[in-house]
Amino acid sequence: MTCPQCLKSIPSRLLWIVSGKDGSSCPHCKASLCPKPLCAVLLFLLSCGIADATLIILRHSGTPFWAAFLAFLVVFAAAYAIGTPLLLRLRIKAQPDLAGKRA
Repeated sequence: MTCPQCLKSIPSRLLWIVSGKDGSSCPHCKASLCPKPLCAVLLFLLSCGIADATLIILRHSGTPFWAAFLAFLVVFAAAYAIGTPLLLRLRIKAQPDLAGKRA
C-alpha cells in the first residue's frame, strides 16, 4: 500500500492498530488515511467467500461443526491479512470544515 499524498510505502500493520479518533496516519507525511469503501467491502466479501467455501467443504467431508467453524475463522483471518496489501487502497480522510463554525 502507498500513501496517496506522499506516495511512500505504508506497512500493513498500520491498519491493524488503532491510532486515535482520526484513524490511521501516514508515518512519513502524517496524512490522515482511511481505506476506500469499495476496496474494503471487496476484501471483506472475498475473505468471507473463501472462508465459507472452506466451511462447506469441511462440513461435507464430515468434519465436526466446531472444527469447521474454527477453520472458517482461521481462513477468514488469513485471507484478510494476505489480501490487505494486495487489494486495499487508501485515501486521504476528509477533514471537517471548521471555517463555518465559530466558538
